Amino acid sequence: MQTFLSPSESLRDRKKAQVRADLERAALELALERDLDEVTVDEICARIPVSHRTFFNYFDTKEDALFDVRRAWGDPEWFARRLAEAYEGSVVGAVVAALFPHEETGGDQRMREARMLIAARHPGLIRRKAGRLEELRAGLVEVVAAFVAERDPASAEAAAALGIDPDAQAELLVVACVGAVRIAVREWAEQGANATEEQVKTRAVAVARALAPALG
Repeated sequence: MQTFLSPSESLRDRKKAQVRADLERAALELALERDLDEVTVDEICARIPVSHRTFFNYFDTKEDALFDVRRAWGDPEWFARRLAEAYEGSVVGAVVAALFPHEETGGDQRMREARMLIAARHPGLIRRKAGRLEELRAGLVEVVAAFVAERDPASAEAAAALGIDPDAQAELLVVACVGAVRIAVREWAEQGANATEEQVKTRAVAVARALAPALG
């Protein structure tokens, strides 16, 4: 039986999504205005305005507000939906796209580019993001393994023939794609930040396949 949100639940969900988006935008704007190390959670909250408690209901740190790691990689169901949305015939392409920040407020291209620019200015953010990936790895690998089995069974069968279990194949895929995104974003910044997000994603997919040709 199909269930529907009540009007009050729907309104509450929209309000929560808007607060999250406002916090992300405030964090991005402040990080672009000056050095990220000087930006505080106090300032992010004041720009909305919301309380500290509200901020920490959504994010663990100010860095999480920039890239929303906790939700994107800490919620397997959410990440599975992102993979399905991003899939256009390439599992590698879907994983790369899912690792990029996902805008919920109309897909603002400037905000997406701001995220990439901040990441390029602060390489440590990518390393910290990768560190969070390790914390959340188990759930993420399980999602990717199921996705590969569903969308690319030939690849899963080929890996199995080599004695590689689904989780190991998925872990290789995730690690290669995270590294590829980091390389592609760094190159984008070093070359003047003129390429579009789609071009950066395309480069990341090519790098991931070069790192692990068997990924396909």
